[in-house]
Amino acid sequence: MKKKALLVIGDEKITKRRPYVSFAAFIEYAQRLAKKGKIELKVVSYAQLLTGKLPRLESSFIRIVFFFPYQYWNREIEIYPDGRIYGDKDFGRQFKAFFRKVKSIIYSSYRHKKIKYLNPPEACYLDRDKQASKDLLNKNAVPTPRTIKASSFRDVQRLIDKGLRLYIKPRFGSMGKGITYIDKEKVISNFIFRKGEVLSRLGDFNWRCTRIKDRQGFIEQLLKKGFICEEAIESAVLKKRRFDFRIYVMFGRVVYLYAKSSPVGSLVTNWSQGGRIDKRKTILRSIAKEKITRVERLAKRAARAQKLNFAGIDVIFSKGLKRAYVLEGNAFPGYEKGFDLMKCLLEYLVK
Repeated sequence: MKKKALLVIGDEKITKRRPYVSFAAFIEYAQRLAKKGKIELKVVSYAQLLTGKLPRLESSFIRIVFFFPYQYWNREIEIYPDGRIYGDKDFGRQFKAFFRKVKSIIYSSYRHKKIKYLNPPEACYLDRDKQASKDLLNKNAVPTPRTIKASSFRDVQRLIDKGLRLYIKPRFGSMGKGITYIDKEKVISNFIFRKGEVLSRLGDFNWRCTRIKDRQGFIEQLLKKGFICEEAIESAVLKKRRFDFRIYVMFGRVVYLYAKSSPVGSLVTNWSQGGRIDKRKTILRSIAKEKITRVERLAKRAARAQKLNFAGIDVIFSKGLKRAYVLEGNAFPGYEKGFDLMKCLLEYLVK
């Protein structure tokens, strides 16, 4: 019986100095299995793939694993020519075109092989399209924060006057970057607004929040860039910290979860923007088992709806733990300390 092939596509580094830790860990584990003769392993970068020269594989069955294309994203997408801001419509257009090209090259190279993806290309570019993801979740009866149709500042102001609190988010963003909160008293954002122009902070970390004085000029610019508007959930609070959950789902099973938290006044819980992982499980121990079970069930439904065999699903409880909502599903979830996510993933892949 021929070995099954594993084709891993990814970049060794996120930036010139910052290694891609999860990619390196996965490759290390996969190489051990390959040396034992359990799998046929090939590893290529996205730059290699885009040349159309993919490695020859003996097996008739190929499982393909995508890691996030950081080099392409940093070089071609997350750049800021005049008028462009983080997560706008151009981000989504380019990312979708990129994965369509990736899929085309793969099928052209291995058209006589049986191909299965860990996460298919369509689900990978859906990862960065927050509105399309929400539409798909809602279609499958997975609760998410309510999307508000707003095409102008007047629309937003009318909602605020009715007492709603809103978030305006980049449709094609991640890591808690480019988030804006609005209520009657204030507009707070981790964008910069200077001389009437919305500016993106550089890098992935510590997008500091500030108050925006010219709310009309600021909000109108975001809406023109295709940003989405949603009702703010008054999230549950424990020990003066707001929190949500990250649940890892592999092939329909929850393999790990943890709580992320930040001070009550923070916009996001992402660790990249100052949030923290609840390592002592303080929050998890404070919540009834049936509530955690509800979170796990929601995460599995969300992963299935988005056709993700491997996903990091973010779930939030409303005040008093009354309702749970899926915030988003991630096709390229982060690699957290305390659980060997990559080893677990490889074990599921080779079963």
